[in-house]
Amino acid sequence: MNLTDKQKEYMPYFVMLDLMQESGQMNMYGAPAKLREIHPELGRRESVDVASEWMKSKTGAGDE
Repeated sequence: MNLTDKQKEYMPYFVMLDLMQESGQMNMYGAPAKLREIHPELGRRESVDVASEWMKSKTGAGDE
């Protein structure tokens, strides 16, 4: 898997998102709000960006 620099930066959040997905306890479209709840230092835009980059890393979107 080839990760972008931005995705590498977000890796600590990706680990949490992977665990959330594996648990199956929530719809991943709610991930940005959950990220902000757990990591209050994240703003709305950054939490959406983290979740978006995580989703791209799962689909290979943005691979060059």
